[in-house]
Amino acid sequence: MVNYIMLYKIRKAVKKIIKDKIEDEELATTPKSCIGCLADDLSWEIYYLIKDKDKE
Repeated sequence: MVNYIMLYKIRKAVKKIIKDKIEDEELATTPKSCIGCLADDLSWEIYYLIKDKDKE
């Protein structure tokens, strides 16, 4: 079964990270862009959300 609360929290965190990267001009359209860095940031955020859920 899908946990919609967890999905919403992940979506919210991902949107924030992407917005921050766009504001800092670090998202795939500039010479200093780093797709790997974005993937790392998203992965860690999801990891911590899942870890917090497991503690509960």
